[in-house]
Amino acid sequence: MKNKQFFDVVIIGAGPSGSNAAISYKKLNPDLKIALVDKAIFPRDKSCGDAFGPGVISALKRFGNEHILEDEPEVVSTTLFGPKNIGIQNYIPEVKNKEDSVVYVIPRLDLDNRILNLAKEEEVETFEGYRFSKFFNNEESVSVEIENEEKEKYILEAKLLVGADGANSRVRKSLNLKQNSDWNKAIAIRAYIDSPNYLEIFKERTLMFEINVSAIKGYAWAFPSKGNLLNIGIGVPLSIFKKEKMDIKNLLDKFVKTLESRGVEVENLRMEKSFMLPFASSRPKLGHNRVALIGDAGSMINPMSGEGIFYGMEAGFLLANETHQLINESGSELNKGITKYEKVFNKRFGKHFLSCSLARLVFQSPFMTKRLLNIASLDQHTIDFVVELLFDEANLTIKEILLLGFKFIMPLNILKLLNKTSK
Repeated sequence: MKNKQFFDVVIIGAGPSGSNAAISYKKLNPDLKIALVDKAIFPRDKSCGDAFGPGVISALKRFGNEHILEDEPEVVSTTLFGPKNIGIQNYIPEVKNKEDSVVYVIPRLDLDNRILNLAKEEEVETFEGYRFSKFFNNEESVSVEIENEEKEKYILEAKLLVGADGANSRVRKSLNLKQNSDWNKAIAIRAYIDSPNYLEIFKERTLMFEINVSAIKGYAWAFPSKGNLLNIGIGVPLSIFKKEKMDIKNLLDKFVKTLESRGVEVENLRMEKSFMLPFASSRPKLGHNRVALIGDAGSMINPMSGEGIFYGMEAGFLLANETHQLINESGSELNKGITKYEKVFNKRFGKHFLSCSLARLVFQSPFMTKRLLNIASLDQHTIDFVVELLFDEANLTIKEILLLGFKFIMPLNILKLLNKTSK
């Protein structure tokens, strides 16, 4: 006999997207009964670059939860390397509608557990160690079946099912939605190292990006966390990875050698783990009959930076904001709220994702990468814009395209002179 429990909202996946959705529902409507289901028992590791910026900080501040970042060291700049060893170090610019121009690097083993604990503090009921099996829709509710490794099963009856279960989302598969094509995916590998001299070399806590160097048409990263801990990794579009018959571990080894060639001491390489990134350049339908997708399950990964925590957390809030007052309404009214969520999300981020997709194409060309970084090394506006694409919601306007096009064809010595005279 299967155990049955009743909830207003059942969320599959207790990462930042799912946990923030649960927090948002409880903050907006404390009377709602929310369930969070995850196949893992927390704390659990998640392969990721671990870096997040002003968007996530803003999402935490919305409900007064920024205290989970206390005592974490701030990262204040980015360093971009391109072909021919072109390097640019730049402070993270002020971003629109957000107070903080800093980045944090917190291992997901720790960060995700902190956000989940915030949800637990809101009396969200959690089912850790339970995997989503299937769901059935009916007129009044949706029945969600979950089970653990001992094959113990629950039926969770809910008004709304939220799929926040990552790049290989079972909820998405249950909706018969296709996975992203290889062109709209990347494969990456993450590892941790200890580096006693990273901060000494770069003079401060800086996010190091390397474009079109250790991986042609791909990018690598080195992000400083607490103490001597660094998250390092490298990723390439899956279509190129397959076409060139690359080996992901060999790419990481090559990047480690590149780091060492720059003088970075690399000690205790560990926890290497590959993962897939479904880019937001191809998103599935997010709203369905009593079902919604958020986070990686909805392909909410920045096609340029590979960052997804911010977009997933915002999607969780936007979904809760559009549906919390409709949970006990008819199915048609609730579905209108789910549809509104999808429209609001796409209106807010659609142009940004398109802009990042175009930037990704530029960065896949070694020539264009070199040219853009040469321009950015001379022009503050250009490097600020690149960083805002990475960490905020910037998008390419006609004015921005014309301005960048003008800089691309202008001789660098003239651009340098113009920037000197404008200061």
